Amino acid sequence: MRIIIVALCVLMGCGSNTSSIPMLNGKVDDFDDGNRRNELGFEWASVSGGGETNATIFVEPGGINQSIYQLTVGGMRPFGSTGAQVSGARIALGDVSNSSHGTVTDVTAYDGLQLAMSGTPGSYIIQIGTAAIDDFDYYNSYVEVTEEWNVFQIPFDRFMQEGFGRPKTWSGEDLTHIAIYSNLFGPYQLLVDDISFYSKFQPE
Repeated sequence: MRIIIVALCVLMGCGSNTSSIPMLNGKVDDFDDGNRRNELGFEWASVSGGGETNATIFVEPGGINQSIYQLTVGGMRPFGSTGAQVSGARIALGDVSNSSHGTVTDVTAYDGLQLAMSGTPGSYIIQIGTAAIDDFDYYNSYVEVTEEWNVFQIPFDRFMQEGFGRPKTWSGEDLTHIAIYSNLFGPYQLLVDDISFYSKFQPE
């Protein structure tokens, strides 16, 4: 059963001076620099929400194919956890904390989000946040992870709001974050690698 994700970080709306910056190469993070900072200079953070819920993240050796490093997310969602009791990892794609000179990321040149994952088998939530949403009803897509590495290519039209907030039309112009949450009850470990936005268009 799908859970409602309520992000823990309060995001202010885009002010008139917020800059929408195009994503030039599509790459969010391949972790091969061995640190928690992504291609845009933001740092991965663990996210956990209340009660006995917890989450820990590491960038450590491993990954899909010939990768050098991977993101490892481990945590716990107790049985009976509500939608607000999230456990996972989050990376910013913009900063709208200061509306006088905020930034968001424009991905209108792309068709979706791609990432590689393996880990404790079950359902996980991939979330995209946008500045247009101010009630935490961000866009979520659900994927089934196995113990083997798999590459998930998720078109933007498979990211849906959960419906507890106001519906907002997807524009792709104002992304603020990507988050990966467990949709499982109990302990889990998730390995993540090679996160990027992809385009179906391939130049000749």
